Amino acid sequence: MVNLKNLTLCLLFLLPLHINAAPEFEFVSEFGGKGEGEAQFAETLFMAFGPDGAIYVADTDNFRIQKFNERGGFVFDIQMETENEFRFINPTAIAIGTDSSIYVMDWMFIQISEPSPGPKIFNYGPCVHKFDAQGVFIASYPIQDFSQKIATLAAAAPGLDAEGNYARIIPQGDTKRAFLLAVDTSGSLYICDDGVIYKLSSTGEPVSHYPLAQPGTGHLVHPVDMTVDTARNLYVVDEKGHRVLKYSAEGKFLQVFGAYGDAAGQFIAPFRIAALTDGTLLVADTAKYLKDFASTLPKRLDDPTRRYTGGTQLFRYRLRRIQRFTTDGAYTQKLLIPFRREVETDVALQLKGIDRSGNLYYLNPTALLLRKYTPTTPLISSMFQTELKLRYTRDLQDIEIDNQDDLDAGLYTKSDFDEQIIQDTAYANLMLSYDFNESFRLALSNRLTYVRMTDTSYYRARDFEDFRGSFNQDDRATENSWDDRIQVDFTWIRDHSLYNYREARAFAYFSILHLDFINEALNPANFRFFDFNADLSDWGAGVRYDLSRTFRLNFEITHFFGKNRYTYIDETGVLYATGFQQADFIRAALFINGVF
Repeated sequence: MVNLKNLTLCLLFLLPLHINAAPEFEFVSEFGGKGEGEAQFAETLFMAFGPDGAIYVADTDNFRIQKFNERGGFVFDIQMETENEFRFINPTAIAIGTDSSIYVMDWMFIQISEPSPGPKIFNYGPCVHKFDAQGVFIASYPIQDFSQKIATLAAAAPGLDAEGNYARIIPQGDTKRAFLLAVDTSGSLYICDDGVIYKLSSTGEPVSHYPLAQPGTGHLVHPVDMTVDTARNLYVVDEKGHRVLKYSAEGKFLQVFGAYGDAAGQFIAPFRIAALTDGTLLVADTAKYLKDFASTLPKRLDDPTRRYTGGTQLFRYRLRRIQRFTTDGAYTQKLLIPFRREVETDVALQLKGIDRSGNLYYLNPTALLLRKYTPTTPLISSMFQTELKLRYTRDLQDIEIDNQDDLDAGLYTKSDFDEQIIQDTAYANLMLSYDFNESFRLALSNRLTYVRMTDTSYYRARDFEDFRGSFNQDDRATENSWDDRIQVDFTWIRDHSLYNYREARAFAYFSILHLDFINEALNPANFRFFDFNADLSDWGAGVRYDLSRTFRLNFEITHFFGKNRYTYIDETGVLYATGFQQADFIRAALFINGVF
């Protein structure tokens, strides 16, 4: 007959403490939302920033421009009304001058000046609308002279003029094509249209135009963003070429920097660039990194992001990067944006803009909320992961054994053997992990365990008897042990590619175990006593190095040493035995694991 009782109490903590002195980005504010009202957006958005930190959003689908202060508070909007001198047809790219003038890329109708006996003929071409700092319309500037017939009438589509009469409209190219827009310190406008830069003066007069593809630029350029520095140099992001091209104010190609890759100064499909007030450039690309933080915490039954990998729970967070360059294209710094781990809504965030101070603006495409992140150098960093696990367990066991075939008077009422075991276990595990960047991680862990166990045994049979006499053998064993292990791990991810992932890891640890064990008789007439204590230690270090995706080199060395002492006094109180043992050995192993 066995009765088993367990009492377990677990106390678990997950503490997001962070310490770092490297620059990163922190969340500041959130504004916007889905809709047509004030400070609300539709799906297609373009951003620009004023010299005072103001935020401007061109909302293509709602046909309006909204201005916000640097905290995201609504200031005013520009909408198309019947009495306005302009009309929004497809507003897209937006730029803000040093005097806070507002420039918006759009389309317009320009009547062809040549006389015609038939219906009026209009060119339908791209233009820039200009508004003053208060949002008052000033003028619309076509990016080139559309006053003459450029395309044949075969390309014309039927339409109506302002008087409602039949007219013919000639679209100038693909009306769905994308444009890039920038403005320099003098108010000159730069429009990128199908691989050609059109430069206009501050009053909309054509200054020059030139192709992006010039001698020295190499392969075809696929522009996705551009900016102008204080010296009026133009920088164009070539997404498919994984590079940035620099042109002078006169349109001469100067240099190119960047190449494919995720190393410093390299790009993977760059898509955003900004010239900052401090004279540097920030470039964002699509490189993304997943960092897994191995946890000893148990999984919640209701965890929506549950993953199981060999008994280890993995918390995951994501890193995106921004790189800083000089205006000469020299790489100076990499800034990582760590998003909170296990926040699935952060996966789809889209970088929509970088202001002149280096603040980042991410769009939640589902809720159409803009989130502002500001550069900081904190003492507390989100790239420092801390996990503390505390556990206290008490196990109670009551074991009774009764021989039903014996002839003693205590049949079914008194057991032949009774044992009671009480074990208290206190466990603490502290894990500290810091990611220097997307490739290097340093981790420190400390595991401390304390166990106290008492085992009391009662023998109901006749007392033990030998040539020395009769002795009651009821006894109690008490054990106290401390076990402490400290380990340092350093991980280097050598290749982040999913198809060629490789890492190298070095580790070192030191552990110490102290054990006290005492067994003594409960009957005062029995002097039996056994005392045992041990102090054991070991340290080790090793390296694990991925030779390829399927082969790993392992080298480990361990050193174990320690000693123990024991004393045994027999039932009559005579010292029966005493002893001392000591161990010291070193083990080294070199092996390769592989999968064929």
